[in-house]
Amino acid sequence: MRYEQALLLPALCGVLLGACKKEPGNEAPHISIIAPAEGASCSVPDTLMITVQASDDIGLAQVAVSLLNQDQIPAGPSASRTVSGKGISVTLAMPIVSEQLPSGVYTLYATAYDGSLIGNDFRTLHVSAVPLRLRAVYTVAETGGNTVLYKTDSLGQTNTAASWPMDLGGAAASPGAQMLFVAGGAQGNFMALSPDGTGVAWQLPNLGSIGAPWFTSVDACADGRVYVGQDNGTLRGFMAGSGTGTCTATLPDQFRATRSVTVGDLLICTERHFVTHEERIGIHYRSTGTLQTTQPLDLTPVNLFDRDGGQHLLVFGNRNGQGVVQDRSIPGGGGWEPYHWPSPITAVERVAQGTWLVALASGDLQRFTFSNAASLSIATTPVLNTMTYNEMDGSVFGGADGQVVRIDPSTGAVSPAWGVAGNVRKVLPMLNR
Repeated sequence: MRYEQALLLPALCGVLLGACKKEPGNEAPHISIIAPAEGASCSVPDTLMITVQASDDIGLAQVAVSLLNQDQIPAGPSASRTVSGKGISVTLAMPIVSEQLPSGVYTLYATAYDGSLIGNDFRTLHVSAVPLRLRAVYTVAETGGNTVLYKTDSLGQTNTAASWPMDLGGAAASPGAQMLFVAGGAQGNFMALSPDGTGVAWQLPNLGSIGAPWFTSVDACADGRVYVGQDNGTLRGFMAGSGTGTCTATLPDQFRATRSVTVGDLLICTERHFVTHEERIGIHYRSTGTLQTTQPLDLTPVNLFDRDGGQHLLVFGNRNGQGVVQDRSIPGGGGWEPYHWPSPITAVERVAQGTWLVALASGDLQRFTFSNAASLSIATTPVLNTMTYNEMDGSVFGGADGQVVRIDPSTGAVSPAWGVAGNVRKVLPMLNR
């Protein structure tokens, strides 16, 4: 009996092990990009022919390819194809035609799908952008209680593009999103406008009811978003093209945003107290709008700039009838004042790394250089309310009462550009990207 039990024991174990053995589970598909090669180059516009090989243990359902930018965000339409079988080789045509694509290194991202699992592969691709060109220049002016938008085309012809019965709360342009932004003050909505037909792509309502400006600032920033200050004490960020909300910063009680810039993962704004006119700098986290810190200001700011990639701000403003520039530490708030001008500042624009044009209320135009804390008078102009750098040729557009002038920041030469009715508040070059 014991002998028979000994013979049965291995057989029983074999049955149990056989019952416990699992069938192999579904594995993710395998896919490889065969062409183009790693580090290949292309120029916009182009149709990229991408060859992939894919396999799967149960059978493939779809393969797809897309182009990702440095933030791993799709940079254009993808290409895909429904497939079948356990192994395939297929070539997909993916157009790369957007003029908004800047030159740089992108990622080709290929995926294979079997109905439940996805496999992927990557390649780097060097993309050369289309040549930069100036599509048009938009001038925003106030006249007779109206805000008027003028368009100057590539042939130099200036015509009225739109007019609204409202004061101006702010205006900006986003060439990357191909959008213009114009907001009313005490009345008039915030409008995101298509530069071709100036149709309203998306908007925000004006909720003001006490005669004070509801929209207090409009800035298209380096992160591709537009930031809008409102009279309820918020500074809201939106994706420039779609209007999708990204963050809301709540300012201290009674403060309103007047100017915004993004620096790395920070959103930095100048803010003014609604009653006392106290000035501050507010530093928020860009992703959430959460307040990090505030810094008091002893001047009325005109403009602010990131000086060195996230460590220092240059704040240009006025104090006691003089123009002042302050160099401020973003982390700590301390700093110094590199220069004072004898007349108030009316407009400032950066024209090169470390160099700014400073327009004074006296009509004097100065070129300020941070490296040696020096400023040189280079021209006499009409009193400029605004200046904007033209990336296309390195010139600067200056807006005054009834006219726009073109300025050569190297020589100081000033020439008339075009005339408009009203007081020019913003000049907005619209590049093709």
